[in-house]
Amino acid sequence: MKLSIWITALYLSMVAAKEEGSSIGGAIDAVQSELDSYIAAQDEGSSIPIDVVESENDTGGNFDAMASESDAGGNLDAMASKSDADYEAYMQSITGDNDPTSTSSIAQALSKEPEEGATINKMEFPVWVQVDRSIVSVMFQFDNLDGTSSEWKDGENESGSNIFSISLSSYLGAGQYAWRFKTVDSSNTELTSDDITFSVDQEATPFGSIAGMIADKVEQRKILAEDLVKLSYQDCLVKCDGCVDLVHGDPNDLEPIIDSLENIVNYAQEDLGISRADTWALAGTVGAFMARSNAKAQESFPLRYSGRLNCERIVPYCTALDGGVIMCGAKAAPVYDDAGGAGVSMMASTAEYGKMSSQNLNAVQDHGDSDNDKPSQDDCSGPGPCRMSNNGPN
Repeated sequence: MKLSIWITALYLSMVAAKEEGSSIGGAIDAVQSELDSYIAAQDEGSSIPIDVVESENDTGGNFDAMASESDAGGNLDAMASKSDADYEAYMQSITGDNDPTSTSSIAQALSKEPEEGATINKMEFPVWVQVDRSIVSVMFQFDNLDGTSSEWKDGENESGSNIFSISLSSYLGAGQYAWRFKTVDSSNTELTSDDITFSVDQEATPFGSIAGMIADKVEQRKILAEDLVKLSYQDCLVKCDGCVDLVHGDPNDLEPIIDSLENIVNYAQEDLGISRADTWALAGTVGAFMARSNAKAQESFPLRYSGRLNCERIVPYCTALDGGVIMCGAKAAPVYDDAGGAGVSMMASTAEYGKMSSQNLNAVQDHGDSDNDKPSQDDCSGPGPCRMSNNGPN
């Protein structure tokens, strides 16, 4: 408080001295004399000489510079010509007054989610900021567990709204992450926010738990990401039923992929009641999200629906290679009357498993789920994907 009084008095005296053509050094002496008198009245005789103020409060050397400059120039003359706004900025810089209303070089939000330290326990979650009306666009970026940063993604907002958002998936794995945002105002000035950290708790939802187990396998063997997309895609070319025909050959080398998921599939079915068909569909979305081609873009691949039936619950028996009958299952798929024909062949021939877009993966899953009744996304309020009803047996 005493330091602020001295600086304020000094500033005003310097301005007056400059206007009158007087010695600024004399102004400093006058201010010190007045300050001594004030302190003596307040502290019963104590005083704060200039050298004491310097030693206790001026580690940056500002007072040395002020006391040594002549009337002819330097910091004092420059200070004496500052505007009130400049003076306030100067006061903040030397007194540590971090007024939140002052101009900042860091992007600010009126509100945001996730907040610092938040824990995510949903399959899909929004990242959003509400910003000042002067902001015309907002971009988002987040850091993976390995420290790599995603590309900047443009935030979406409705016309006239000052809320910008993107959607992320907890498929990215359990652990702590950081995100940040960049604002652009009407004058094209870009500012970047501080990092905001949050944690993902996949165990909070059954599908999140399975997604985490699949993601762990991909971390151990990166090429598995593309393989999982291939398995899910091939499964859904006819029907997303957790079954592919390996009885008559395995041209897409799917058997080792199926085997790699066997323990997860068994746990999902026996402990969580999640069908093999749903686990394969989920594995495709996890694989697409974790693919090398998506490392920078970080496109979201949500599993939008669940409730798929395994093929053996729809058609129990399949045809063996010798023409006999075998049980349908993961490696033995039935022949459906509505197999899809030329449309399926076209989808299969144009698939790029290592560079799968959300649009293309959604398209093949929608095709494979076409016999199921899908609820509107607006009708789904709980965590995890929306549950479909189907025409198969219960």
